[in-house]
Amino acid sequence: MVQDNEFEELKERLENVERQLKHRSKNTKAIKRVLIAILVVFLLLTTVGILQFISY
Repeated sequence: MVQDNEFEELKERLENVERQLKHRSKNTKAIKRVLIAILVVFLLLTTVGILQFISY
């Protein structure tokens, strides 16, 4: 009986940890996408600036 209760508690804790990890991985993916988008825009603007500088 006591072991069953302990087993159930461990099971619940594991489920909570798994939910938290899934939530964190979604946030991490979103942050990575935003950073990549900012980097791409920065590189495009830098390239355009260099091309304009060279053309004059």
